[in-house]
Amino acid sequence: MKKLWSVLLIMFLTTLIITSFTACDKLKISNLKANKHFKTGNRYYGEEKFKKAIIEYEAALQLNPNLKAAFYYIGSSCIMVYRPGDDSEKNMEYGRKATDYLQKALELNPENKDILQALGDISDKMRNFDLAEKYYLQVQKFTPDDPVSYYNLAGFYNNNGKYDKAIEMYEKRIALDPTDPEGYLYLAGFFQDKRKWDEAIQNHELRIAKISENTTMEEKAKTDLLADAYYRLGHVCWNKSYQTPTDIMGAVERLQLVQKGFDALTKSAELSPNFPDPWIYMKLLYLQKIIAEPLKKAQYDKEAERMLQKFQELRKRKLASEQFMKDLTKDK
Repeated sequence: MKKLWSVLLIMFLTTLIITSFTACDKLKISNLKANKHFKTGNRYYGEEKFKKAIIEYEAALQLNPNLKAAFYYIGSSCIMVYRPGDDSEKNMEYGRKATDYLQKALELNPENKDILQALGDISDKMRNFDLAEKYYLQVQKFTPDDPVSYYNLAGFYNNNGKYDKAIEMYEKRIALDPTDPEGYLYLAGFFQDKRKWDEAIQNHELRIAKISENTTMEEKAKTDLLADAYYRLGHVCWNKSYQTPTDIMGAVERLQLVQKGFDALTKSAELSPNFPDPWIYMKLLYLQKIIAEPLKKAQYDKEAERMLQKFQELRKRKLASEQFMKDLTKDK
């Protein structure tokens, strides 16, 4: 009887061990298959074949629900497939899937700013602006000293018609480092887009001042940046004159504005003699002078033609130089 009991015990233990190994093997095989699907998904993701990537990532999750990274990548892939403004059920399903998977990813990793950024992105695209703003503001908390976070928020507010908040973000970016010329450039660009010419001119002039005051910048870099800054100032002076009708801007004011533009473009040309673009805008400024002083049309037409020829000469030289460098690279 004792021998029989021993035999039965050995058989039971053997069965238990075999069952355990079988379960472990199944788990191991399942995980291996999940990893294979995940890697295939990554390959498709890198190739921008996002629909195929989604299929692979979801297959990976079915085999291994603990594959946490897959939640983010499915959500991110769905964002890339989603088409803003398309209210078809299939497209909206991609939007919902993106949100669901990303929220699951955030539950698993609540301090991940990439996930928050992605949730802000899909919320913005699905026109859930309040939720998008919430996520974007959370992202900014991770990088309060990063200018990019302010530019991103400014762009978001601008796209959604919240212009005062956009300006606030640009100004907060400037406040991070008031000596950095970059902040003034972005704010000037915003005002130009809104045709607020005086505010744009003011910020271009502030940019010029900050570049000029810089004592640490390498001299050539400083010269190049100043040439660009004066060019942009001249460009916006022309734009204001060109966009403003004669019944709103009188001849005296127009001539003063045009002269400001000439001064800036001349300075840009002096700092960067091979830069052709200032000359074309000087030509266009002469056409604005004709509006203010029509009796001098013949004189200004002649000067405008001279500016055009200078532009064409420098442009031709620049293109020849660029082609030479391309040919040189090919030879190597």
